[in-house]
Amino acid sequence: MILIDCGNRALKAQYCRRGELSATFCSQYKSAWEQRFAHWLGQQTATSCTYASVLDSKTQQAMDNCLAERFGTSVSRLLSQAEYSGVTSGYTHPDRLGVDRWLALIAAAQICDGDCIVIDAGSAITLDLLRGDGRHLGGAILPGVNTSLDEFKHIFRHIDFNHEAISQCEHPGCSTEAAIQIDYGQNSISLLPGLVNRWSKIFDQEAEIIIAGGDAPRVQKIIDRPGRIVPDLVFQGMKLIKQ
Repeated sequence: MILIDCGNRALKAQYCRRGELSATFCSQYKSAWEQRFAHWLGQQTATSCTYASVLDSKTQQAMDNCLAERFGTSVSRLLSQAEYSGVTSGYTHPDRLGVDRWLALIAAAQICDGDCIVIDAGSAITLDLLRGDGRHLGGAILPGVNTSLDEFKHIFRHIDFNHEAISQCEHPGCSTEAAIQIDYGQNSISLLPGLVNRWSKIFDQEAEIIIAGGDAPRVQKIIDRPGRIVPDLVFQGMKLIKQ
């Protein structure tokens, strides 16, 4: 089984054979990434693949071409849903919740016994609140540790940054606009500890903090609270759906 996580900045893939991780691939979308990825795919014996994607249309087309050439029609794309295995999306329009966030929530629900806060620290930092009963309460989206405001806006270029919901961010957002957190006067990452501390009080008990993504160690230091780092959280969610 080949699983592929197509993020905003980087592509990550895993080849699992007989339930065991056999090979991995990681690359940013730079010159000749398609050739490198196609070469890696050709080295694996899998006959199908499953992927999740938040790519722009141009890069998505290149990815589709690469997968079609290797697997033909044996390609499955995972999408966000309103509910899966007891986890319920808090988004007003569940299909607009980033599929990486959705998969992370599904995995976190299996990992945690109770309430939890899920932080995924990549080119964008997302924070999601999940009750122990599976209810997603919404969350926040901030620029990543090394992501400029211009780059962040490019990632979310389909969003109107003058939307009134962006400035009304006291509560966890249940739409992309309502989840976006920007402080034009300082580095937006400085907002993260306050969000975690303030929104933790929504839960009736101490919430466990799960941190994923390439900048997970730095984010853990920033929030200055105990948290469990789970680097492959999105892949764990994919495996739960495909098992």
